[in-house]
Amino acid sequence: MAGSRRDMEALLPVSCLAATLLRLIASSILEKEVFVASVRHSISTTSLKLFAAASLVLIMGAGARADMAAVLGMERAALAESCQKLEFLGGFAKEVDVNGDALPDVLTDYGLLKCDGTQMMFCGSAGCTQNLYVQRDGGSYDKVAEFLAYDLRFDRPSQAAFLAVLHGGSCGRSGAETCYRRYRLAGKAVQNLYEEPRDRWFFAAEPVPLAMFEAASGDGLRFVCDGTSVRIHYAPTWMRNEDGSVSDHARDLAKPQGGRIKIEIEVDSGQPVRVPFSIDDETRSLLSPALATEQAIFAGLMRGRTSVFHLGGSLEHLRSFPLNGSSKAVGALLRNCN
Repeated sequence: MAGSRRDMEALLPVSCLAATLLRLIASSILEKEVFVASVRHSISTTSLKLFAAASLVLIMGAGARADMAAVLGMERAALAESCQKLEFLGGFAKEVDVNGDALPDVLTDYGLLKCDGTQMMFCGSAGCTQNLYVQRDGGSYDKVAEFLAYDLRFDRPSQAAFLAVLHGGSCGRSGAETCYRRYRLAGKAVQNLYEEPRDRWFFAAEPVPLAMFEAASGDGLRFVCDGTSVRIHYAPTWMRNEDGSVSDHARDLAKPQGGRIKIEIEVDSGQPVRVPFSIDDETRSLLSPALATEQAIFAGLMRGRTSVFHLGGSLEHLRSFPLNGSSKAVGALLRNCN
């Protein structure tokens, strides 16, 4: 019996160790199972989220296609009597933003369709027929305007305003002189606001008071009322891509300066004034901060002969604007900023 008791006592540490090992093994297995279950749950949850996101994208994409298809259906119906054989070419219908309401609008260009084998059925010396469709709440489209134009530029959606590039006859001139007219969407109607001439100063009171000079070369300068202050919109060609969008080059210039590009404005070789401009994607221009109308720069622009906008000593970034006629335009602007 004594020997048996000693044997049992000798086995106790071993059995305790074995029990401990068994508990550790069981615990490890349980933790692995919990971990595996957690991973499976995470994968399952992620898969569901991805599936839901993909479904949403597909639904939204289908809606966008259906809206475009509705516009194309309206065009087919309108052209049914004119064209026995009709083919829409790539780019015929494209999304545009007329009024900044986050609903995609549509522009159709008849220069990009074939009617009975010809692409010139609706085009001539004054451009091509272009139809503008505005989307309403609920997804339906209204045709709000039809133009015979070279181009339509939707450059001011926040004002529901856009620019039409037209035959010179639309401005009472010869066809060789291109006409630029500003239009605005008001409800279901498109209003003719004013002509935007090239290579001369001009003032417009609506929709926002502005004084502007647009060069035929594509460089632009606008002074716009912002309450009792003025903001400068400077739109040199060096900041834009061929399609009119802001170039990476302009964005790279702004990065080292906290998103700003410091432009020096000089009138008649006088003391330059440095103004920090930021990139405004909506107007595709460089936008100044609000400037008080009493600042000397405006008096200089009204009295001077030439203004120069430059970035350091770079000739690539230098643009000059004649000031003949600026006194009347800028003066009218300052009187209307209130």
